[in-house]
Amino acid sequence: IGTTSGAISGTDFNEHENDFEISLGNSSIWVQTHLIHYRPFVETSAATASSSRGSKSAQETMPSTSSGGGGGVATVKSTTASALQSVIQLTTSKSTRKSKSSKKLDAVWNDGVVPVPLSPLSFYMRRRLNDSLSVQDQSLEVMSLLRLLYGLNRYWFSLYYSPYQMELVPFVEFVNSKLTAKVNRQLQDPLAIMTGNLPAWLTQIGNSCPFLFPFETRQLLFYMSAFDRDRALQRLLDSTPELNAADSQDRVTPRLDRRKRTISRKDILKQAESIMQDLSSSKAMLEIQYDEEVGTGLGPTLEFYALVSQELQKAEPELWNRESVQNGALYPVPLSKHAKSSNLSKIRARYKFLGRFMAKSLMDSRLIDLPLSQTFYKWVLGHESTLNLADLAYVVPGLQKTLIKFQKLIVAKDKIERNEELNEREKSAQIQSLTLDGCSIEDLSLDFVLPGYQNFDLCRSGRNEDVTIHNLCRYNDLVVHWMLKDGVQRQMDAFREGFNSVFPLSHLALFYPEEMNQVFCGNSLVWDTKMLADCCRPDHGYNSESRAIKFLFEILSTYNQQEQRLFLQFLTGSPRLPVGGFRALSPQLTVVRKTFDQNANPDDYLPSVMTCVNYLKLPDYSTIE
Repeated sequence: IGTTSGAISGTDFNEHENDFEISLGNSSIWVQTHLIHYRPFVETSAATASSSRGSKSAQETMPSTSSGGGGGVATVKSTTASALQSVIQLTTSKSTRKSKSSKKLDAVWNDGVVPVPLSPLSFYMRRRLNDSLSVQDQSLEVMSLLRLLYGLNRYWFSLYYSPYQMELVPFVEFVNSKLTAKVNRQLQDPLAIMTGNLPAWLTQIGNSCPFLFPFETRQLLFYMSAFDRDRALQRLLDSTPELNAADSQDRVTPRLDRRKRTISRKDILKQAESIMQDLSSSKAMLEIQYDEEVGTGLGPTLEFYALVSQELQKAEPELWNRESVQNGALYPVPLSKHAKSSNLSKIRARYKFLGRFMAKSLMDSRLIDLPLSQTFYKWVLGHESTLNLADLAYVVPGLQKTLIKFQKLIVAKDKIERNEELNEREKSAQIQSLTLDGCSIEDLSLDFVLPGYQNFDLCRSGRNEDVTIHNLCRYNDLVVHWMLKDGVQRQMDAFREGFNSVFPLSHLALFYPEEMNQVFCGNSLVWDTKMLADCCRPDHGYNSESRAIKFLFEILSTYNQQEQRLFLQFLTGSPRLPVGGFRALSPQLTVVRKTFDQNANPDDYLPSVMTCVNYLKLPDYSTIE
């Protein structure tokens, strides 16, 4: 029995991916030796006969036993053969997985051979919906067929050469209204939520055929099934306000544990990392208060998530692809095979924190302000094996347009090579005549280096290999592979590790990549006076016909996107609205008349808010100006 010490001199654990392998190679971690009392194992004759050679070697490593009493004593430095065999099997299995990954990477690096991307249709070509499906019904075969049709509608372009992704039929055509109504009834039953008796088929069908339900239903199902009962009840109350009636208050009131943390506004990112480290395994809801400030609760907490999101976008070391930052669709900066270990450790630690941060925000129903790209969310959902040239449009669209032009030349070259009517000399002449905007590939003076990263070779000695019309296909494949896959593999593995420490990523299978931004960041809707009038509640001195209320709605309807963000930050603490816009705010936005002394002029005062309850105190201004 070994007890590992907290720190091992001369060893940097951040530099290694497998702590188990490290422990076997460092004798200094064994800080105590314990006696183990055991009863010797007596082999049967059949077992001895079947493994005579193995038993001989095992006996050599078996601990010595005392001659009397039918028992024995051994120290931990002597271990049983079975224990050694378990260690060997565990180490071998891990080494096998690691060797397969390293062989694949070596093939890319040494030979420039890129694995063929997996077809996204492979997820839809299975005959059974789910091997763990507990319900048996004749409709399951129909659902399997619908899933296949949905997959063909969604990914038809993967069967042809097409860098563009678009559906043939609107996805809403696959939504089943009757099944959706049944699911909604189940999810709005407080008794089923309180007792944890939601039918298992809800999540099973939801994960296998999410296209059958609208986004709002799947989002509610996610919160009902992914977390604890009290969070499910709280989400139910937020989505169904009528359950707060007096006769049902005692029956559905959740009891959520809350952990308050007081932080400084200086160096907020470092403090956030410490908080997420402490609370990653806790089910308690996080509440933030700032030093020397009175406010606490929902408003300051939402502001905390917004401020940390902003710090992550400009953090050092560099986390994001520079062009993706400019395009407002963040994606990890690619790291070369020979990236410095010290820099890699810092980046991995930051992405591990990002995973915890995003998972905790989702668990507590808090919005973040990170414009992550759709390609990033494909990694989150485990679809990275399907990434290809088309996905580059969400990261570096300028580079993708150039690679599409290269791809057209590659297709033209392949067509010439397959033309049996041409001899070899004619084929060679036509291939050499292929140009990009009148310029040959050789005249572009490209080498096998990742565009935009001068020290990033795409393969061994890549900077010494020129790109020609004959190796252009390999160049295209390597650029896409390193930009989207191997270049970000280590960062995304760290992200997944951090996320899974809060709750399993598998719960997000209910959503599609293009929906994930709504899941984490909410959405934005067009603000007009009618929508604002429907979603806001005038009170305490105001009604819908009040002059100041009409002024407010008229001004808000003219705001551009940046002005809307600033107003929401002032009103709620977050620059984003949840899915559903103002209508989904909980509590509802309430506008009341701000009171003053009898002789005070309202035009001399500014509005104020209570962010915890979305409460706007508006002076009764005399004019719209």
